[in-house]
Amino acid sequence: MSLFDWFGGGASKAAEAAPAVQSPEKLALYKKEWCPFCQKVSAVVRELDLELAEYDTNNPEHLQALMAGGGQRMVPCLRIEQANGDYFWLYESADIAAYLRLHFGKAS
Repeated sequence: MSLFDWFGGGASKAAEAAPAVQSPEKLALYKKEWCPFCQKVSAVVRELDLELAEYDTNNPEHLQALMAGGGQRMVPCLRIEQANGDYFWLYESADIAAYLRLHFGKAS
């Protein structure tokens, strides 16, 4: 049981609505190193032993890609590449953590 299990008790509606992917290679995490919400998501990534592409939005090119694709500068943001090549952008650390646990947790 993790700290996230105390808040919300399972997958969020946003996490359940986000498209499932078969591999973490289809995911990218936009974040800032100093952001406490990003650190929470990074802890879940480590807990699940996932290797995700990570982009620090302190880099102007990464921030521009986040804004162009997701429409917001808010981090953390998980970019999910769908089978048709389109991207789905999932915001909110709790939703991202729930998504990762739902699709890549031990019970998945």
